[in-house]
Amino acid sequence: MKYIAHYRQHDQTAQPVIDHLCETADLCEKFTAKIGLPISGRLLGLLHDLGKYSDAFQKFIYDATGLNGEKAQKDSLTQPSHERDHATAGAQYLWKRITPETQRTTKIHIQALSAAIISHHTRSGITDFINLQGVSPFLSRIQKADQNSYLSESLSKADVTIITQIDQLLAKLERHAEYKTRISAIHKELGRELFPFHIALYTRFLFSCLLDADRINTIDFEDPSKAAMRNLISKPDWATLRERFEQHIKKFTTYTSINQIRYNISEDCRNAAERPERILTLPVPTGGGKTLASLRFALHRAASTNTHPVDRIIYILPYTTIIEQNAGEVRDILGEQNVLEHHSNLSDDKDTKNNRILSENWDAPVVFTTIVQFLDALYSSGTKSARRMHQMSNTILIFDEIQCLPIKTVHLFNNAINFLTSQANSTAVLCTATMPLLDKVAQKHGHLRIPENSSIISEPQALSQNLRRTEIIDLTRIGKWSNKEITAFAREKQSEHQSVLIVCNTKDSARNIFDLLKSEKNYPVVHLSTNMCPAHRQQKIAFIRQTIDPKNSQPLICVSTQLIEAGVDLDFGCVIRSIAGLDSIIQAAGRCNRHGHHLEKKPVYILNFSEENIPAALAEIQVGQDVTERVLREYHNNPVKFDNSLLSEAAMTRYYEYYFYDRACLMTYPVFARSRPEHQKTEVSQNTSLIHLLGANQLSHDECEQRGSDKAPLNLPLQQAHSTAAEAFRVIDAPTQGIIVPYNSKEHNGSKLISELAACYQNENIPLPQKIKLHKQAQKFTVNAFPHIVKKLTESRAISEIHPESGIFELAPAHYSEDYGITLKALSETYYTGI
Repeated sequence: MKYIAHYRQHDQTAQPVIDHLCETADLCEKFTAKIGLPISGRLLGLLHDLGKYSDAFQKFIYDATGLNGEKAQKDSLTQPSHERDHATAGAQYLWKRITPETQRTTKIHIQALSAAIISHHTRSGITDFINLQGVSPFLSRIQKADQNSYLSESLSKADVTIITQIDQLLAKLERHAEYKTRISAIHKELGRELFPFHIALYTRFLFSCLLDADRINTIDFEDPSKAAMRNLISKPDWATLRERFEQHIKKFTTYTSINQIRYNISEDCRNAAERPERILTLPVPTGGGKTLASLRFALHRAASTNTHPVDRIIYILPYTTIIEQNAGEVRDILGEQNVLEHHSNLSDDKDTKNNRILSENWDAPVVFTTIVQFLDALYSSGTKSARRMHQMSNTILIFDEIQCLPIKTVHLFNNAINFLTSQANSTAVLCTATMPLLDKVAQKHGHLRIPENSSIISEPQALSQNLRRTEIIDLTRIGKWSNKEITAFAREKQSEHQSVLIVCNTKDSARNIFDLLKSEKNYPVVHLSTNMCPAHRQQKIAFIRQTIDPKNSQPLICVSTQLIEAGVDLDFGCVIRSIAGLDSIIQAAGRCNRHGHHLEKKPVYILNFSEENIPAALAEIQVGQDVTERVLREYHNNPVKFDNSLLSEAAMTRYYEYYFYDRACLMTYPVFARSRPEHQKTEVSQNTSLIHLLGANQLSHDECEQRGSDKAPLNLPLQQAHSTAAEAFRVIDAPTQGIIVPYNSKEHNGSKLISELAACYQNENIPLPQKIKLHKQAQKFTVNAFPHIVKKLTESRAISEIHPESGIFELAPAHYSEDYGITLKALSETYYTGI
């Protein structure tokens, strides 16, 4: 009998199990070698689908494909093949190596490997070692009866060369003890308290390597043309890319003082490329040219022969608006084929054949992505995002606008960066004008291990003063400012400064002020919102840039939410900011006199809006307002203490001291977990956190101890609740759904794109490269909507799937507005609610 792992329908070709195991092992070995675990990676690849040698699995695949001589049961092919358990056998074979004499370090490593194998097809990711009920789903799988896991049967039928190689690798693993060095290093660096959490990251890294190796081999068998599109063998030619960049920046002039300062920043970055530190900071004020300066650092570091090998450079940013702008600029310099954008997810995390083929795994020299995607790769449930974690090894990670990191993820972020820089040969660069105190938070939960001399900039305080082109003016008052007063004030300032930017805290507030200004029709008024797709926003921003160009400046007022604050290259004559966190106010100031065209300092006004209601979902804004008010009081009482400026480092440090103290209880990612202990009939709610669930997991441990039955989980060396933590994790509390919108203009045709994308799902013969191209184009026409908005749009029949079960939604044309983007009511109706 021919043992088959996969079957390609269009040319009736089968992939033997032995080929799939060996080819997956080749890839997995390559991936795990990046952290010094090549033997472990090869074992993962050879063991992961050992159960496919069973009669049960072979009957399934022969029936589903028609290889049994009968008509193919095509419906079976749509069912995930992993419903026939073929993952447990390999993990059991590995687990049986543990004896009472086995050292604890070896037990830890074998448990991590076994968990990766068992979990490589589970919907929630790595299975819990002990869950909140005190039960071990991991042990339930590892102790599965032989007749249900097919271990003995698979061993008897497997190719002899596979079993021989597995046994040889297990013996070699124990002799070389590659894992002992790594695990001991983690323990030595962190001590007892944080060791379990970092072993959780170690486990997920192994899981990521196996996932990606398995998916790549499966996808490339299903569509061999996909293999030619990968960068698995060739390394980026960093020397050539570095030279291309250097030729580009030679075009820049240093005639103005601002350009001279930017040149000095860039030189500091180039000179820092070979520094030994793995965590560095780039504390550059807004308008200092951080994007290109940090890219120069990264390219020189990657091309250097004196530093660790670099596989890729990943830019991580808070908003897609910045990605659109920065990725385009870098793409123009380095070339289209060297830059990948990854932000909007158009489809659900469904493990279907089509989605596996189309999913990105950051396989490019330079990747631009969001902080959401970065954290999802490390902590979210499922397998789609977890595939990408190992791609963060041998990488230069550049975090732009790091102050936008969600407060609840602070310790998760710190631990991840500490792990990637100390164990995965990566470098992290934190860029911002308002550096948060990530190294000053509670050490027991994980503080960022920033070295003492971490700044790339040689004289950061002098730089801050030299780049100070604005003045923050506090106009908050007891009675607050009504919308009519705000618009009157904006008109007054527009007459003085030609262009004015108003930044609001909510979409409703921005819309209401925009409507008031637009009703006067005296001059252009532009509204910016994340309800608009990227192509739409880009066109709006291009219009603004052209209108306020100092060479031919025209009157303009722009009303926006916070999306404009981070990295958007616009230069207004005046800014009005609704009171918020001081970090947000300083970021808004970066859109004022950005390029220093005015020698005098331009004003940034802080106003408190009376009609701006902050919903509970935006509680961080309210806290930021309160802390800023406290700093403002101190500033007015003693401005000298703050160097007579709210833009000073002293003001920013004081703000973060108060803000982090106030929010310390949230930084561990608290969760209100529900469980049903064995000795109780009803569910109970328990406070815990992701830091605890992925660490010592004491809550689950205690529950297991109190159980009257099985206490075997207490003997496990690892006791984390991976799956429970992953299911609870959301960077954004309400996960968004991508909706493709029919935005049409002279340059864009969203309606046509939607039709072409729908045709892809209707016609299976459309070439894969064309499908991938359309999916990438669709990101420019995608708006990410929260669940309650998706629900309302669905109820009004404003959205629909482009093809049944595609998971990709399109918006009806009547619900997309030139002024607002997505609207809940059709454009023929006057009612509109900000989203």
